[in-house]
Amino acid sequence: MERFLPILNIIQTRLREILKRNEVYMLSWDMPHIQAVGEDLVELANETCPELIRVEHRVLYVSLREAGLGIQDRVAMIRKGRLEASDKEYFRNVHEALGNICTKIETGEYYKALLDVASKRQEETYAKYK
Repeated sequence: MERFLPILNIIQTRLREILKRNEVYMLSWDMPHIQAVGEDLVELANETCPELIRVEHRVLYVSLREAGLGIQDRVAMIRKGRLEASDKEYFRNVHEALGNICTKIETGEYYKALLDVASKRQEETYAKYK
């Protein structure tokens, strides 16, 4: 499982940078830059996808990609109308969810959970062949 640490570090570093920029953009609700945040999340997901597949952990790829696509979609809807309170809440919720993931990676909690899951899978596999 140590092979997972380098990709987690890359994701954590880049995600933290994206989140810091997003915080600034959400102060003024700068839609073009929030759109760029969505693009950056999709790019991060796509760039790390091969390595995440290699370590058999696609859920992080899907989470980043879906967050990015969701942001892009919401910005497109806002451009057709106007920014509503529900839109702001959506962006804050996505930001908070990604922030939680980032914090769990930083503290090692994410990696520990991966180790726990891998251990349970191994136990289940072993139990099948008893």
